[in-house]
Amino acid sequence: MKKYGLLLLAGALTFGLAACGGAKEETTAPKQEESTGEGAAPGVEEYTITATNWDFISDKELTIKKGTKVKINLVNKEGMHTISSEGLGIEMGADKPAEFTAEKTGEYELICSTVCGATDDHESMKISLKIVD
Repeated sequence: MKKYGLLLLAGALTFGLAACGGAKEETTAPKQEESTGEGAAPGVEEYTITATNWDFISDKELTIKKGTKVKINLVNKEGMHTISSEGLGIEMGADKPAEFTAEKTGEYELICSTVCGATDDHESMKISLKIVD
């Protein structure tokens, strides 16, 4: 019985480390573009957030004008990550971008919603999204 428990614990630990563990790689700037190509309709501002282990390789603050149509893509460069914002009501993953119209001014937080380590390890996995007039 103890062996089964240890095996289960080892499996859970391995899964957790696979989500966020490992060394950090080089960083690249996020893409922000008025997209008219595949993936976003004309007039949509498209942002890409790249996630690595315990960090988002992106600006730590996005500012969007009220009324703007937005598409946010997530690229998992290392590990498996998801992003959510309770205030905006969005949940996204690498295969599920967030698309919305910035309707209400305010400051919102985009956070990694994949639990994979100590809370302190996720402190750099937050991005402030401001919607302004």
